Amino acid sequence: MQISYPFVYSLTTKIADLLVVMAVWWGTWYLRFDSNFFPLTKGIPSSEVYFPIAYVLTMIFCAVLHLMGGYRTERLGFGFRSAKKLLEGTLLSSLILVAYLYFTELYRFSRIYLVVFSFLCFVALNFERLVIQLIWNSLQPKFSPIKILCVGYGELLKFYFHEIKALSHRPIQWIGRLGPDTGKNDFLEMNYLGDEAQLLKTIRSQSVDTVVISYPSKDPSQYEHLLQILSNELASIKILPDFGKFSTFTYRAAEDCGIPILEFNLPPMGGSDRVTKRFLDIVGSLLFMILFSPLYLVLAILIKATSDGPVFYSQQRMGADGSVFRMYKFRTMRVDAENASGAVWATRDDSRTTPIGKFLRKTSLDEIPQFFNVLKGEMSLVGPRPERPVFVEQFRDQVPRYMLRHKVKSGITGWAQINGWRGNTSIEERISHDLFYIRNWSVKLDIKILFLTLFRGFVHPNAY
Repeated sequence: MQISYPFVYSLTTKIADLLVVMAVWWGTWYLRFDSNFFPLTKGIPSSEVYFPIAYVLTMIFCAVLHLMGGYRTERLGFGFRSAKKLLEGTLLSSLILVAYLYFTELYRFSRIYLVVFSFLCFVALNFERLVIQLIWNSLQPKFSPIKILCVGYGELLKFYFHEIKALSHRPIQWIGRLGPDTGKNDFLEMNYLGDEAQLLKTIRSQSVDTVVISYPSKDPSQYEHLLQILSNELASIKILPDFGKFSTFTYRAAEDCGIPILEFNLPPMGGSDRVTKRFLDIVGSLLFMILFSPLYLVLAILIKATSDGPVFYSQQRMGADGSVFRMYKFRTMRVDAENASGAVWATRDDSRTTPIGKFLRKTSLDEIPQFFNVLKGEMSLVGPRPERPVFVEQFRDQVPRYMLRHKVKSGITGWAQINGWRGNTSIEERISHDLFYIRNWSVKLDIKILFLTLFRGFVHPNAY
């Protein structure tokens, strides 16, 4: 009988998670209120209030872990990948529980109780993963293995073989590899069975369940012939297209109107990610403008008192998806500074700057009006710095992957800036850091960059 092992393993883990979270919630009651481990100062609350919350809590935990990808096959086993997701899921679920209790006003729950529960839940879930993995490993010999035949060659096929061998929760029998004899012993536990002409004979004689096909992108000629041979066989077919190296952000298989397609460089942030980031932008920009409104006033007076012209200066910049907007700054140069030179890079000791302008640039205080851009939704607190359209046109054909930085909103500060790549420094390094930020975006990374900006972002040798 064919069983979907990943599904069964995932379902088993979800059921175990429900039971563990519920047990830990009730166990925390004993530890907090029935034992002498924690001193009581306000008496013992009613268990009739605490115990029913366990049913809501288990739903929250499983839903959060599911949405965070905690039940993906490679994250089910005991280890670092699983522990990382369990830590994130435990913290987020606990915060959601606190918010739920606050808004429903059910009861004033013990804060020590909630902290102890979160810690014990993380430990218990990791222990549960270990137990399930040990039980599953002991049961594996009782199930018939899935028979896999590999066809092709190359680094991607080798990577697939080693990853599946290490992470799969189902017993696998590797039949062997068909394809060109590369002379390399990359598949130590897999026999070389000859060239592709042996495919039909091998499938029928070995009762192969799955055929995995992969060739380097420079040698894709075999696919059509192999698929034609396999079209009348019962074996499942998996194709590993070696095009991932052409993608900077995302690389996934999908379909359009029932037509299989490969998608590259999709927007790296999902809908919920964009909503979260926008919420942080609105809250952060409002707080900054309210708290530092006196600073705005002082700088405006200094600019007016030391030079003729307006306080603010706006300039066209290119943001997300190539849209052009006007970015605000405190004016640091003479009003006619670009009449003769046009758009040029700022240089150290620029003669066009005003006396107060040099100070503003050195401390990056000329940038703080951009919190208005953030509030309007044209920029974000953190992201690649926006560039002038004239320079974008210059760099897009000179610097590889330059335009991919416009997949997200521009930021007041960014990963490149806190690492020193600002001003008249290497464009290639700046783009490399911007793309690293986009690929690895998270709320935690944004908070880290904002924190480091306090120490590295305002005053810097390359700020001028």
